[in-house]
Amino acid sequence: MKAARTKTGSRQTMYCLGIVLIGTLLTIPLQNLLIAHLNDTGPDPDLLYLNSPKILKKMALGYDSLLADIYWLRTIQYFGDRKEAEKRTVRFKNLYTLLDITTTLDPDLIDAYQAGCIFLAEDEPVGAGLPGEALKLLDKGIEVHPEEWRLRYDKGFIYYWFLSDFKSAGDVWLEVSRRPEAPEEMGPLAAMALSQGGAMNVARSLWKRQYDESTRKGIRENARNRLLSLQVAEDLWTLEYLLGVYRLENEKYPGSLEALLSGESRKVMTVDPLGTPYDYDPETGAVKLNPQTKVHYVAVPMRYKEDFLTTLAD
Repeated sequence: MKAARTKTGSRQTMYCLGIVLIGTLLTIPLQNLLIAHLNDTGPDPDLLYLNSPKILKKMALGYDSLLADIYWLRTIQYFGDRKEAEKRTVRFKNLYTLLDITTTLDPDLIDAYQAGCIFLAEDEPVGAGLPGEALKLLDKGIEVHPEEWRLRYDKGFIYYWFLSDFKSAGDVWLEVSRRPEAPEEMGPLAAMALSQGGAMNVARSLWKRQYDESTRKGIRENARNRLLSLQVAEDLWTLEYLLGVYRLENEKYPGSLEALLSGESRKVMTVDPLGTPYDYDPETGAVKLNPQTKVHYVAVPMRYKEDFLTTLAD
């Protein structure tokens, strides 16, 4: 009896060793395939051999969270490697697919929804320029986490900033404001979006929240650049307005920006937020960022200028 048990145990041991050996042998060609893919610098090196979230989930064999972490790291590398992006026919063609795989493997990875929607929505070359895909990703997260107000906040953000759909943004934020866990600012934010009033203040609030709350260095840096750019836009628009008023009253432009400023208008900065003086041409009245500026300026949509100038004139 004892001998029979020993024999059965030996067979089980050999069986397990056989599985390990087969798995190892199968792993080698798979690794070679992946290495060949990574070394491929052909006309379109942006190829995913496995691009089905459902198939990958089945292949994970219960290690879904571990594989999700690997794909999330791969997504960050894919998005962050700008040199590699330049080689692709479409810079971020597989970005949504990678995010879809990541969040299918681990639907609880909230950071992938929040950071991923910014990766997708930002205009090229900063991002993929796909705000519609960003909304799709957020809707996927909201379906799994209906109680997570931050995902709805981000959805309103995409509508407001990247799609100029103020009504949809306001409707989403209004829904968020009714949730007990949402911050008090959501109600006023929704009201301003629905009335399309205070656009610059809304924009500043959005990017300030991104800067304060994001755990991703790249997203915080992008938000900082946006905040600095908003300040630059306000400065330049204000200076242009005051220069126009000065010219109407004096039939010429002032010799310097300092000569322009008096009284309340002294509050207007003649240097950018990081301390470099603005360029000014007294012949034409043109004012702009100095080429030596340390501000990484990201263009502010011109739709904000009209609202700002109306407020300024008032």
